[in-house]
Amino acid sequence: MSFFSKLGENIILPQDVLIQSKETAAIPGAINATIGIATSNKKAMALPSINKVITEINNSEYLPYSPTPGLPKMRELWKEKILADNPSINKDFLSLPMVTTGITQGIDIAANLFSESGDALLLPNLFWQNYAQIYTIKLGNKIYKYNQFDENNEFSITNFKETLYSIKEDKISLILNFPNNPTGYTPSDVELNSLVDVISTYAKENKNKQLIIVSDDAYFGLFFEKNHKTPTLSATYKLAENENCLIIKLDGITKEYYSWGLRIGFITYYTKNDELRQLLLEKTQGFLRSTTSSPSNLSQQIALRLLDNKKALEEKEINDKIIEERYNELKQAISVEQLDSLVRILPFNSGYFFTIKLPSNINAHEFRLKFLNEYKYGVYSMDDEHIRIAFSCLDKELIPELINKFKQCIKQF
Repeated sequence: MSFFSKLGENIILPQDVLIQSKETAAIPGAINATIGIATSNKKAMALPSINKVITEINNSEYLPYSPTPGLPKMRELWKEKILADNPSINKDFLSLPMVTTGITQGIDIAANLFSESGDALLLPNLFWQNYAQIYTIKLGNKIYKYNQFDENNEFSITNFKETLYSIKEDKISLILNFPNNPTGYTPSDVELNSLVDVISTYAKENKNKQLIIVSDDAYFGLFFEKNHKTPTLSATYKLAENENCLIIKLDGITKEYYSWGLRIGFITYYTKNDELRQLLLEKTQGFLRSTTSSPSNLSQQIALRLLDNKKALEEKEINDKIIEERYNELKQAISVEQLDSLVRILPFNSGYFFTIKLPSNINAHEFRLKFLNEYKYGVYSMDDEHIRIAFSCLDKELIPELINKFKQCIKQF
């Protein structure tokens, strides 16, 4: 006898990064480069101001319920931030952000409010697996995957276009995740504008189709290369001129303010249709009310004080610089070891991660276990051929050693 609903039968606990991270933690002395967090000396890389602001909050401020869409000042401050980060957009088209329990809940809202069985989801061939759990297992969307990079290791606008034009369904959700998890890639200004041009042309040629453009900006701001720093919304906002396009931005303090456990994310809409914008806010609040009811007041009170604190902003910039220094150290170590002569290193220029495609004779799961047990480094095997490494977890001095040992392990195979 099974007590499960159809969804209950199909839902799974993926053997993904959380499981592999636990396996790494079980190995004495192992360095964990699996999970999407920034660490220093094996501890979360915090903003020192967090400890101070926590002591300043009175329980009369954080014990009451928060409004369902979040604290008004919190929402206003985040809208101001989005406008400052994207000066080219029309401020009147941008909704007030609504607070979500992490960006994951934002993705769940975007999926549930705008897609259902029989709709399509367009993703790169390498993507965060929770997208599939939410859109396909829970909602029955069909996934179409384009190759993020071509045979020359360049961002593939051509394959994106081919895949988009192959979709038969009338409603299509497109998730644009830059900096990307798992590859750590942000398109160049030219590439991003070309991507948006393809979407806009498709929308104009297929007016009967609805396009939901979702920007997952979890790693926003961690851009390390010139001409690869344009925020996604600063390009996709132009799609609002198409009546069959809806633009959604998902972001949060999680990575941007080194506050992963506070679980403060935001969902924000961009549309020139005033009536639709108001309806989107009402429907989203209804969905929030039926799930979490209201976000954590305590987390918002902490976040408020971080956003309004000059010292906290300076601390954030220091941490961002540390991540960038690790990125530069990683690029140098790869070059010194000539690692790309043994494996295919996918392009990366931002965020927390980079991804390696192993030779066809090496199974990624077997490699991961050998690298963990014999070399004491935990990395994430996404499938049979790709390894993702979170350099955000690696103190700068550990990076050359990891690359050297990775090379040794490859040679053993």
